[in-house]
Amino acid sequence: MSPLPLEPGTLADWVAALAAVLGCILSIFALRVALAANRTADETRQEAVASARDSATREAQRDEVDRARDRRQLAGSVASWWAADRDESGRRYGVVVSNQSPTSAVFYDVEVHVAGPGENTHIIRMKVLPPGQFFVQNRGLALQSSWDGIPRPVREADVLDPFTVAGDRSITRLEYADGLGTRWRWTPGDGLVELSPSALSAARV
Repeated sequence: MSPLPLEPGTLADWVAALAAVLGCILSIFALRVALAANRTADETRQEAVASARDSATREAQRDEVDRARDRRQLAGSVASWWAADRDESGRRYGVVVSNQSPTSAVFYDVEVHVAGPGENTHIIRMKVLPPGQFFVQNRGLALQSSWDGIPRPVREADVLDPFTVAGDRSITRLEYADGLGTRWRWTPGDGLVELSPSALSAARV
């Protein structure tokens, strides 16, 4: 049996049909490649966005840690101690309140809790503590009524020796607010602590 003869027009139709099929296959393949590329690009874009978001979050956390550290270091600029001058004939005893802030910061509503001889206590209050050192004289050693009411700036010529080993004189607590309104407390046992609003409310009750 001889094969069926193909007319020229029929052959051309077959070639055209085959070309169309191949073109369709190539189009589908190209579409799949394009979709895969778009999916990869979208995933890459999402990963970049997530990475940038995580980086921004970490940066914000580092900034917050740095700010907290700086505020704590600034708050640590306040200190107080017992001292006396060197005048043997009329020696002055009292307490030095010091603000050695490197940024010339001012502190507010300062309370210095002082323990003196005979277990007597006194609270030195200062509405404002500017940079520098201030001396509050205790004229009668331990009597609360004998404390000077106004802290005096320590002058350059003043020589005040700190009490470093006296067991009957100490600073039991410091409380003060920084320029942002954050209140701090220092005690020998706990060191420097930032007071939360709830702790302040409980302390006032």
